[in-house]
Amino acid sequence: MTIGVPVLTVTAILFLPPAAATPQQCPTGWTPSPANAAWGLRCYLVPPERSTSLFRCVDLCGEHGGIPACIGSAEENDYVTTQLAAADGLWLGLYENEPGPHGPSKGWNRCAGVEAPSFTNWYEGRPDEFAYQEDCAFLNARTGGKWDDLECGRSVYYELSCLCARGNASPAFTDDLKALEATQADNHRLLMLRTVFAFTVAVAVAILPTLLLNGRAGWRWLHRRRSMDTESWGQGRHNLAPMRSAPAAALSTPSGAASSAAIKRELYASLKLAAGRRLHISFVMGQMGWSLCVIGLAPFVSLATGRSIEAAVGSYCWWCVLTPPGICLLLLALFPTDARAIRVVCATLMVVCAGFGALVIDATILAGVLPGLVGYPCAALYFTAAGALAPTLRYRGYRAMQPRPALRRLWVVIRLFFLGFSVPFATVSATHYIQGSGTFNRLAAAALSVTSLLFAALATPRSRGRIHRRLGRLGGRGTEEEEAAAVASLIGGSDPDAALDRASKLLRCLPASRLHAADLADNMTSAASAKTLRARTEPAAMGEVTAFLSHSWSDEREAPGAKHAVVSHWAKRRQEITGKDPTLWLVWHSPPIAAHAPSRSCMMFRYEHALHNVSVSRMPHALPPAPQDKACIDQNNIQQSLACLPVFLAGCQTLLVVAGTTYCSRLWCVMELFTFARSERLAILEP
Repeated sequence: MTIGVPVLTVTAILFLPPAAATPQQCPTGWTPSPANAAWGLRCYLVPPERSTSLFRCVDLCGEHGGIPACIGSAEENDYVTTQLAAADGLWLGLYENEPGPHGPSKGWNRCAGVEAPSFTNWYEGRPDEFAYQEDCAFLNARTGGKWDDLECGRSVYYELSCLCARGNASPAFTDDLKALEATQADNHRLLMLRTVFAFTVAVAVAILPTLLLNGRAGWRWLHRRRSMDTESWGQGRHNLAPMRSAPAAALSTPSGAASSAAIKRELYASLKLAAGRRLHISFVMGQMGWSLCVIGLAPFVSLATGRSIEAAVGSYCWWCVLTPPGICLLLLALFPTDARAIRVVCATLMVVCAGFGALVIDATILAGVLPGLVGYPCAALYFTAAGALAPTLRYRGYRAMQPRPALRRLWVVIRLFFLGFSVPFATVSATHYIQGSGTFNRLAAAALSVTSLLFAALATPRSRGRIHRRLGRLGGRGTEEEEAAAVASLIGGSDPDAALDRASKLLRCLPASRLHAADLADNMTSAASAKTLRARTEPAAMGEVTAFLSHSWSDEREAPGAKHAVVSHWAKRRQEITGKDPTLWLVWHSPPIAAHAPSRSCMMFRYEHALHNVSVSRMPHALPPAPQDKACIDQNNIQQSLACLPVFLAGCQTLLVVAGTTYCSRLWCVMELFTFARSERLAILEP
């Protein structure tokens, strides 16, 4: 039986396997599929130019006679991943034909060249429509060839290569392309709305300190107006009353009420001038630093919460470059005397660090928008910084942290945070540069790393001291504002009425005839002698103390007994003129906090030891039981005693300076002179 040639030809076509692609069957520059490939003959091309959208891939593939490819099997997916994919990934020809989120499979039934295959290789939880309507797909080489969804007209954040296959576009793709372009237009409008919303919120949060300051100033103004109206009404009633009695008139003598009123006016004026100075310098710096931090972090917060605005404003790394200088400006606006502001900044940064740690974890694990090399180390840094700042919130009890050590800890934490923050971004920038990846802005990451490292290295205590000294000279040296700022810093910015009330309760005086030479011998005293010193004092009213005694303990070693002789001589001359025994200023301290630190009276002789004790973080544990420091600063409540210093100085009639060879070298002697010099009532004696 003879079989015709046509029959043999048809049989060969029906039953013989298709021929594998060979270099001769693929145009020059195209890559053929393997000879034994189960998915048959295919020619692939990855153009050298990268793309930020599927629309551009259609043009790039069309220039070489191809179309964006779809993958039809696991074997083909592995081959493309290992042989063709770049370090980051490839655009695929797969797209979603139906709008809106439809889960991992529904709606993804279109391909640029042919009908979409049934095979899928989505990453877990994808497609998810994370930020916008994401109708296109790409092969992610970093996840082993898993697929991910993204907008068809993607932002500059994703710059991927295109996977092209030989062939022509399907008839349906021309119509679908119009629908995809319309979806992209909707995404662009949504992007603009989100950008405006993000920066509107950022600006509102950035100016929040200014709004709070203006609100506080307005409230104080209303409170003062109400107090003035009440006082005027009370004075009117007193004017209508009959003649006051003698005791009532005695209470209004200039030595008492008038002196207190003058001191109160002086403190209010100092606070007002100091507030204006801080407003023009420190507050402006703090406001600028806070604004830089808030606005610089806005794109990252939008990205982490699924509302990315990078397509409109660029990579979030560029904006985060503003954060290190912003934080440094914010902290440079703080001084160790700003107790309340230091607590607020520490608490705010602790909450912000904890919140950003959670955001970074979400953006790394759940959303997958941050590389693991950046996400996990940064989250650990945020949580560690929040934990390190927690002890600064304790302001009561034995373990309370004083403002000065709290500010030091804050600077140390921030510097270490900057140092650690620079490492992951430098690592990921170098890694992506070596691999040639385009899914991460390498230049922006490198800039953020360098900026963080630079500010970590420059924010040393010496550099901060130089900046503070320069800031202190702004507005002119020796001006009234500068002097007022120094006086106001002593009372810690507290209410003058409260400072005057505290000082009135603490004020006592020592008659000069009861002053012993041993009281001026050294600055230490035992508990027993403290009781004796206390018994020699008398209560005093503001303006009734004759002299505020200022001297240096070190002068006693140079000339033993000379200070007592000089004070005694001055007291004798004063008594001859006035006929009264002059009094010296003394302060009585409130009961101590710890049982092992007994209460004591102490004369206003020296402050030099208090300067070091101000920065002790755990004050009760730092006090020895005996002997005790006789300096007038209460070691159990240093801030309260410092706040009373300008009141005590202004409440004395004269500042008696017993100046020896070491007097001018003592800081607190200079402070006493400076504070009292405004009243121009000095009496200087040399032993």
